[in-house]
Amino acid sequence: MTEQNKETNEVSRNNVINFSREDFARLVITDLSGNVGGRGLLKKYTQSEVREIVENFKIERNQERLREISVLLWAKSPQYQRLLKYFAGMATFAHVIAPIKDLRTLNNKKVQKQYVEIGELLKLMSLRHEMTKVLNVAFREDIFYGYVHKDKRSFYIQQMPPSICKATSVEDGVFNYSIDMTHIQSQDNKGKLHVWAKEIQIKYLEWKSMRERNPKISQWVELDAKNTICIKVNEDMLEPFPPFAGVFDSIFDIEAFKDLRKDREKLGNYMVLTQKLPMRQDSENNNDFMIDKEFMMFFHNQASDVVPDNVGVITSPMDIEPINFQQDKVDRDGVAKATRDFWEDGGTSQLLFSSSNTSSAGLGMSIKSDEEMVFALLTQIERWLNRYLKGQFGDLMFNVSILPVTRYNQDEMHKMYLESAQYGVPVKSHLSATVGLDPIEVMNMSYLENDMLKMHEEWIPLMSSHTMSDSVEGTNSSDGAPKKKDKEISDETSRDRDKPNSDANAK
Repeated sequence: MTEQNKETNEVSRNNVINFSREDFARLVITDLSGNVGGRGLLKKYTQSEVREIVENFKIERNQERLREISVLLWAKSPQYQRLLKYFAGMATFAHVIAPIKDLRTLNNKKVQKQYVEIGELLKLMSLRHEMTKVLNVAFREDIFYGYVHKDKRSFYIQQMPPSICKATSVEDGVFNYSIDMTHIQSQDNKGKLHVWAKEIQIKYLEWKSMRERNPKISQWVELDAKNTICIKVNEDMLEPFPPFAGVFDSIFDIEAFKDLRKDREKLGNYMVLTQKLPMRQDSENNNDFMIDKEFMMFFHNQASDVVPDNVGVITSPMDIEPINFQQDKVDRDGVAKATRDFWEDGGTSQLLFSSSNTSSAGLGMSIKSDEEMVFALLTQIERWLNRYLKGQFGDLMFNVSILPVTRYNQDEMHKMYLESAQYGVPVKSHLSATVGLDPIEVMNMSYLENDMLKMHEEWIPLMSSHTMSDSVEGTNSSDGAPKKKDKEISDETSRDRDKPNSDANAK
């Protein structure tokens, strides 16, 4: 072969076989680097943004964001939702009506009349239902703004939009709040003023008239305390701050570890097949392949057409070493760790929601610590109830006392009141409250069972060693339980009876 022909063949070979990097890039048929783990917990906020918002909670705009984040996490995180429901649903709202004046100096009929009226009002309020709804919102958003609607047959607390409300004063130890009249004005412009309570409509029209004369007048107008309820979990600070904002970061960690676990499982299901292109070893030219592009693509497509979707085919002139993404089994699942950190950050025992551990003593102390947080809110609700009663009765002779009873200490509190009653302490109403009876129910059921139905006379207890007397025929008049027959006793008992100084021989 002549030198000229040799050069021609090399040029021709180089033009056919030597192809660009872009051609290789298109040879990966299955994309193994998709956006795994990119679900995201919140579309609007990232974890770093949430951290920054929590740190700068004193900024009014951030307070609105924290409330929004808390609501979104409540909807998305089952752990967060269970945590809030645990605290909000803990109290039983057991309550009694206690006198605040010397009843001995008052008219008996008036005292009884007011006691019945207060009892009927409390029954109408359905405290367990209404106040549990209040606490659900309070634990989620830190503060609940409500408006009371009451008539002779119904009682309802309407939740006010928190975006148009803010606490502005304290009366009888309970917060009062104002509403933004510019929002009511926008509703008025849309012809929707009628959807608001009569008091709000009247105060809006007064505000609107004053605003026309003085445009600088404040947009906030405080509502009447007798028609409103405002309960705040963190009552020692004015800024609204979700009480469990400290666990927001842990919720993001749980979600992140779930994504990582899914990524690991997804990667574990992938396989890559590699085809190595042969190259001339004695050639002085770079990228001098032994087969041309068209021939290479034929075999590449043949392999790609027969493999499943989760198998990738790569054609490359280089050796490809497998990379193992697996970690040690001990550290593989960070979800459990992140979940444990979530409960610890919230100050609540994980034992309440998981059976992975059993420590009754530690669990009991954890619940008692959680109850203290709820008791503080019960005191706040109790003060609101008594303030509300002041507006309903001119000469108030009673107050409502909400007992420190939860679903977790109900048996303990019942036992305490029962033992106190046995020693003459006047806590029969308290004892009845621990089993779920309202004051008006206690009074009416006592009258119904004892005076009308005389159930205490008609109901005869079953015969037992606790109810039989010595005079009952066929019973032993001696003290104690009947002695067992000889064949029923053990050898040790028999030998003990045979001793000279035993009780049986002494008799």
